[in-house]
Amino acid sequence: MLAMLGWNDGTAQELFTMDELISRFSIERVHKGGAKFDFEKAKWFNHQYIQKADNAYLAKLALPFYQQAGLTPDNELLLQVIPLIKERCTLLKDFPEQSAYFFKAPETIDTTGVKEKWTSEKQAFFQTWMQALAEISHWDDATLEQHFNDAAAAAGIKKGELMLPLRVMLVGGKFGAGVFHIAHIIGREQTIARIGTALQVLQP
Repeated sequence: MLAMLGWNDGTAQELFTMDELISRFSIERVHKGGAKFDFEKAKWFNHQYIQKADNAYLAKLALPFYQQAGLTPDNELLLQVIPLIKERCTLLKDFPEQSAYFFKAPETIDTTGVKEKWTSEKQAFFQTWMQALAEISHWDDATLEQHFNDAAAAAGIKKGELMLPLRVMLVGGKFGAGVFHIAHIIGREQTIARIGTALQVLQP
């Protein structure tokens, strides 16, 4: 971004590699007026570079911020999480804020928007599905989603009415990566435990 303060190459392009900047720079295109630093624009640039950055490189850069947040993810797990959340991250400090639920169960559960529409039928659905999760042979996001879809259809409940509750159960709120990706990564034991904890809170 600093290269763009007071200079442009005459095109609409804003993101450059170092080699591109070196090859295109010319002193003739340096503006005579004073340059103004735009912090919001700087954040946009940072977000763009995060999206383009290698996941292993981002994991290395973000690790100290996880540690500052009291999280100690192993590298293998972090490499699975980074590509799922980097689209939501503008600064490196955003990574632990956007993904803490992958590494520890939520301390609180925000049931706003769920509790008001909660029914005994939904309670029974999740109780049954939670128990069925113990028997799933292949624990991956595609299998989990298909199993969830089939269970919802069998219970006669629209999938859309169950997705937000499932998200809240796993992450503690209305945010996060794809919910079946989350279940896949946190694993069977954590998925079942988190659903069980949430059902106690939501019990009608």
